[in-house]
Amino acid sequence: MIPQTVGREYDAGRVAPIECRRNDDLSDLEIKDRCFLMILVKKGRATFSVNGRRAEAAAPCIVCFDETEDPVLVGKKGLKCDSVYFDPTFLNPNMTFGAVRDVGFADIAEKHDMFLMKPFTDRERFVYPLLGEQAESMRIIFDNLSGELAAQRDWYWSCRSRSFFMEALLILERVNGLFDDVPGALRTVVNGRLRRAVVFIESRYREDVTLSDISSAAQLNVNSLNLLFREELGVTPMNYLLNYRIAAAKKKLEFTDLPVGEIAVLTGFKTASHFCRKFGETTGMTPKEFRKRAVEERKREFAGA
Repeated sequence: MIPQTVGREYDAGRVAPIECRRNDDLSDLEIKDRCFLMILVKKGRATFSVNGRRAEAAAPCIVCFDETEDPVLVGKKGLKCDSVYFDPTFLNPNMTFGAVRDVGFADIAEKHDMFLMKPFTDRERFVYPLLGEQAESMRIIFDNLSGELAAQRDWYWSCRSRSFFMEALLILERVNGLFDDVPGALRTVVNGRLRRAVVFIESRYREDVTLSDISSAAQLNVNSLNLLFREELGVTPMNYLLNYRIAAAKKKLEFTDLPVGEIAVLTGFKTASHFCRKFGETTGMTPKEFRKRAVEERKREFAGA
């Protein structure tokens, strides 16, 4: 299949190379040379055969395939899942299949804050288990993504869909860190309760999260929580929350045209002015200045490639 969602009333005829399927029966897995696939397994289990190998996926988890794979569903039990079929150019026009696999892509991706897409291109692992908060967050994100692609409520439907999809990828790349030694990965968080706190923050950052909420998630009193964060991560819990919100906002500024005010709401800030003030304190730029510079630098780099 070639994934696509076509604009109707707004930006009529525009084709976004992504398709979201709720309650997917996985009857059409013809993705080879066509698209990437992300499956959210919400209930039950599925067994896939991938190039002669078996992959067992038990809920809750994410299953990832790229366009070089030819997966076959060979078994399922009580399976309930949602799927996203997509071309990586949906995230950015420069992220072609070839570019994602180029030996220099990791350096370019790091420089321009692009997603590495390693969970999809990794030939050794297809299934990524989700922790409780991550699983619930993924369910919400999939609901938002499929709802936006279906409703297309204004001119920003494609950008907003991309924004929701990037939230899913943020979680996925963090989950991937549980299996790979990458900077900032959850695997580097030694204390189990601290890990619960970090997962809670990264899953709930869009909400009105308080220090008490984080403390309850970690099952620690506030003083012990603050001490753990400072010892292992060098910041307070609320600083960690702010930094994660800013990081998520940067992605949306760099790769969507969503208004600054909407990005503020989507990343957990109460008002646009509060977002702009905190963003300026953290980056030394306004959100609009950051967006302009990021886009110009990316265009300059790829134009010279």
